[in-house]
Amino acid sequence: MSELKQRITMKAIIKPTIFFLLIGYFVKYLWSSFDAIFLELLETSIWLVLIVIFLGIIYQLVEGKMVQTIIKVTEKPFRSWEGMMASCYAAFYRVVTFGAGTWLAEINFYHRKKLTISEGVGVAVFRFMLFKTAACVLAIFFLITEWYLFPNKRIWLVIICIVINLLINGIILLAALSMPLQILFVILCDRWIKKVKWRAKVDQVNLQINALRQMTSDLMRKKKLLFEMIFWGIVKALIWFIIPYICLKADHPEFNLFISLALISFVTVISGVIPTPGGVGSFEISYMIFFSPYVGKVDAASSLLLYRFATFILPFIIGGAYTFISRKKTEKD
Repeated sequence: MSELKQRITMKAIIKPTIFFLLIGYFVKYLWSSFDAIFLELLETSIWLVLIVIFLGIIYQLVEGKMVQTIIKVTEKPFRSWEGMMASCYAAFYRVVTFGAGTWLAEINFYHRKKLTISEGVGVAVFRFMLFKTAACVLAIFFLITEWYLFPNKRIWLVIICIVINLLINGIILLAALSMPLQILFVILCDRWIKKVKWRAKVDQVNLQINALRQMTSDLMRKKKLLFEMIFWGIVKALIWFIIPYICLKADHPEFNLFISLALISFVTVISGVIPTPGGVGSFEISYMIFFSPYVGKVDAASSLLLYRFATFILPFIIGGAYTFISRKKTEKD
């Protein structure tokens, strides 16, 4: 078997294995409460479902605006509607490829909209970094303002995960801004890495860093655009983060907005450092661990399912519809 085939086989085995192990643990954790959870969902108000769907769509519209703002750096025409479709298109392929094809799909979308491959890589990397940055900013804010409400062990866990997220962003930015560091990185990799599959990964990282350096240097000269990007990043995160509170406030009036926002921001930064296929598993487990002590296992699981519908299933459906329509148009042409 060739090295490439071995690599494909390993990925085909490892990612589904991780996925099913996490889902298995999640199912075991909730097994005794499934009947109560489904009864809770059946009693969910249609108005609540519509509000959750509305917030999910608004999030995607804001995501589109943020993508459009990032692409302004290239001075190429790009509509916010196309940015929304880029996000949903990537979300569709995140599900069907277990996360493996997410970035490729997003970069391909930008390329079909007349961006170069390197520009597409830069936009995708910036979008990834902005969401991490927004989640960390909100988590830090709520740690400062609400720290006394949470156990010390969890506070330290959140702090560690914030540091890891910021380190990831910092390393990417440092590598992008420093040409000598990038040259040193290439020299060291060329000297020590001999395996073909690892050299391919190095080339991919180098391409991403090149694209990001160009966009970063342009952004440093356009500070207004940079602040606009960060603003939209925080706004879109808040749109998603408000969903658990809306789902839980009727049955838990003592569960206030700030606690809910704090918890979901903590969950996001923690799940962001656990590598799972398609982002599934780590988020769900973190969500249940943080929300269950405040609202109980049943209500936490019910709100989680509604949250995941808005943030995971809804963009998948929109992206799937876009993919189907696009292919039909291509076949006609």
